[in-house]
Amino acid sequence: MTLSADLIITHADIHTMDPNLPRAQAIAVHQGRIVAVGDNGDIERMAGADTRRINAQGRLMLPGLQDTHVHFQLSSADLYHNASLYAASTLDELLSCIRAFAERHPDKAWIRGVGFSSSLFSPDVLTKELLDSVTGGRPALMLANDYHNGWANSAAFGVAGVRAGSPEPQNGSYVRNADGTPKGWLLEDAIWAMNRIAPGYTDEEYLEAMQHFSKAFNRRGITGVLDAMVNRNYMKNYQASYERGDLTLRVRATSKVFAHKPLDEQLRELQDLRNTYQGDRVSMHSAKFFLDGVLESGTAVFLEPRNDTGGNAELMFTQAQINEYFAAFDRERFQLHVHTIGDGAVRAAVDGIDHARQQNGQWDSRHQLAHLQVVAPVDIPRFTTLGILANFQPLWAQPQPEADAIAHAMLGEQRSQWIFPIGEFVRKGVTCMMSSDWGVSTYDPFQILQSAVTRQALGAGPDDPVHNPHHRISIEDALRGYTLNAAHAAWRDDSTGSLSVGKYADLIVLDRNLFEIAPGEIAQTQVLLTLLEGQEVHRDPGFG
Repeated sequence: MTLSADLIITHADIHTMDPNLPRAQAIAVHQGRIVAVGDNGDIERMAGADTRRINAQGRLMLPGLQDTHVHFQLSSADLYHNASLYAASTLDELLSCIRAFAERHPDKAWIRGVGFSSSLFSPDVLTKELLDSVTGGRPALMLANDYHNGWANSAAFGVAGVRAGSPEPQNGSYVRNADGTPKGWLLEDAIWAMNRIAPGYTDEEYLEAMQHFSKAFNRRGITGVLDAMVNRNYMKNYQASYERGDLTLRVRATSKVFAHKPLDEQLRELQDLRNTYQGDRVSMHSAKFFLDGVLESGTAVFLEPRNDTGGNAELMFTQAQINEYFAAFDRERFQLHVHTIGDGAVRAAVDGIDHARQQNGQWDSRHQLAHLQVVAPVDIPRFTTLGILANFQPLWAQPQPEADAIAHAMLGEQRSQWIFPIGEFVRKGVTCMMSSDWGVSTYDPFQILQSAVTRQALGAGPDDPVHNPHHRISIEDALRGYTLNAAHAAWRDDSTGSLSVGKYADLIVLDRNLFEIAPGEIAQTQVLLTLLEGQEVHRDPGFG
């Protein structure tokens, strides 16, 4: 007896991302899973009286996209409830945005904002007195778009007890005046020390924001995320959002490990989180480590001293700690998810993973390094040897004059050739994922895909500047980084990542064929239809 499908989609140009059947015309779905992939005639014969039908009108169909490095819950709340500063390119625009937000929200105890550029604005300019001028005496805290720099006003420092002679937080610092008083700028964990003093979000505020941005992600074709830094309350909220029917995304998550906290205590906490949250739609599966900061704040760690100052930052864990902690979590079969910006941090992480393998033996660990802004070329083959995955944010790999000037001054001409070396990683056979790090930058995958392929500014012409053109990749490799490779990195490639029989019907239909259009048009792509387990979570009004 032939199975009657719940849904069939025909007349599509399907790129399945399944090497065993790369192309097809139609697909059949039953109880949320794909039961057949083939040509139109074969799939039509699986339709019954109650089968839903969609004619894809020859459009490109792909697996649902998965963003494997995103701060979904935090950024949802930050952007939904606070001033958005991402568009401010001048000081007047920045101040005007904060002032307008403060005036619109006279009842907020603190004025909060997120997204100012740490490349455009410096600690010498963004003083506490300047922020005082637009916040009316209420405490104020602004987070930079990289979440590694911040800006606070006098009232906030007063509430936090930061004054001349006050201690610095672990793995962070306050930029200070000559007399020791805080100047206004916050570095690394000083941001989170201040953030803990400011009023937090209620659970209902988190849930409201996630409901909004779940649908926003669906509209851009995203069906799964890996939240790159959660705590117990975040996991509780994810589960609650799913149970309410508001979370239209799959969520895997990684929880942060701290250098100053006892290893055994943290290992037990993550084990309990993993045991508590191991559902098909919401789960915690990996341990997150920050080994360095970012170039813009001078907290990235390099193998060789900086060209401009001769200095260097320090790792946030000693190498001995890295080896010990990595081996301990690896032994308990946790995936490691490691923040590495400078080539020194990359080397330390790779050495730590090598040590863990020597201690515990080889297993399907899928450890991954995120960001990889500067990498020594001799370390790239080690990713293949050790099975390490590379998690890139390609949007950053386009010409950005202010940020590029900072990087080139630090690194010099030769090392600057190895900034975001995505192409070399692909050529060496490393499994690479494309992701956003939202809210550091946009979550829009089509802008990110275009940047990976062109390494040019959005809207640039063919002859406009290109950032390290030798590290461009193809649209095929870029899409694999958002589908099959992303699912592999999130330990869900057994059920997602390709349009294959037995996997969930998480899929998207697009208004243009990404394999045929000019690369400079990729960012203009519109998503006509998004399905999660065969259910519509987005449909463009114009898609009949």
